[in-house]
Amino acid sequence: MDLVDLQQQRPPEAWGVVVDDKAIARVADTWANDEFPLPTFDYPGTPAVRDEAWWFDYVTLSVSVLACLWPPEGDEMWHVNLGDEWLDDAPGIFAAFTKTITSSGLNLEEFARLDETSGAKLFAGRGTLQMIPDRVDLLRKVATTILERWDGSTRNLVDEVGRDGIGIAAALSATVPAYQDRATTDAGILPFDKLSHLAAAIMAAGAGWADGGFHGFENFPVYPDYMLPRVLRFLGVMVYSPELAAAIDTRQLIPADSAHEHAIRWATVFAGAELRRALAARGADVPSPGLDYRLWSEAVLGPNAASFGEHHRTITLRY
Repeated sequence: MDLVDLQQQRPPEAWGVVVDDKAIARVADTWANDEFPLPTFDYPGTPAVRDEAWWFDYVTLSVSVLACLWPPEGDEMWHVNLGDEWLDDAPGIFAAFTKTITSSGLNLEEFARLDETSGAKLFAGRGTLQMIPDRVDLLRKVATTILERWDGSTRNLVDEVGRDGIGIAAALSATVPAYQDRATTDAGILPFDKLSHLAAAIMAAGAGWADGGFHGFENFPVYPDYMLPRVLRFLGVMVYSPELAAAIDTRQLIPADSAHEHAIRWATVFAGAELRRALAARGADVPSPGLDYRLWSEAVLGPNAASFGEHHRTITLRY
C-alpha cells in the first residue's frame, strides 16, 4: 500500500473534516508580515545546559512519552514539581526527566530496567497522568534500543544521517519504539510520525539549529497533535462535520485509529502545508517549525487561547 503525501493531499470529506481554502487565505493575509522565529524549546522544566553527550538521549526518552497529557473527565491535570514550580503538560514531562540528569548525564541502563515502582517515582506528582504502565514499557524499549541499536547514544543516530532533520525523523520512526506512527487506511498509509519530527526539531533547537550543524527542517510537516487542530478549527481553517463537532465539544472520546481521528490529524498536516504555501505566495518564506510553533503558541499561550473551545480527546501515546 502506498504512502499518502499528507502535505499535498486532502483527507476524504466523508471522514468528517474539511480544510477551508478561504480561511487559509484570510489567515495568510493577516500573518504575512509577521515574524516566525524557529522555536528554542526552552520550556520550563528543560535543562538549562544541553550537553550533546546526553542531550539527544534526553530528547529521545522524554519525547517518546510526550503524549496524552490531558486528564480523564473530572480529574485534576497532572503536575510535576521542579524546584519551586509545579509544571504540567509538556513542561511537566520534561521536568520529570530533567530530575534524572546527573553530572554524567542520563543512565540509559536504569531506564532499560525501569519497573512499575521506579516508573511511578519518575512520574510522581499531583493529578492524573494516564497510561503510566504503557509509558514505562515504552521507556524500557526506547532505552534498550538506544543501547543496542545505537551503541549507547542517540548522537550516533543523529550523526549517521548527517544531522539532517528528515533523516533523524526517519531513523527514529524506523528503529525506535514509540516513534512509529503510521496508520493503514483505505486511502493508503498515513505517515503522521508526529513525535519523530518533534524530537528531531527539539534535538536541533537544543544544539542551536544551524549553529549545531543541523539542516533539512524547512519542509517538515506541522505536528498533528491536540492543540494545532484546536486553533485551526477556531480560525475556520478546519471545519468539522456536525457529528464530529458535537463529540469534541462534549468531550466525548474520539477512538484511536477511527476515520474521525485520522481525518483530524491528516487535515492538520495538510492545512499547515497549505498555510505555509499561502504565506510563501505573499512573500513570507516561513520554515515549518516556525509556523508550527506559532500555531501551538496561539493555542496554548495566546491571549485568546481560553476561547478556542475544546480539543479532541483520543487515548493514545502517539501524540
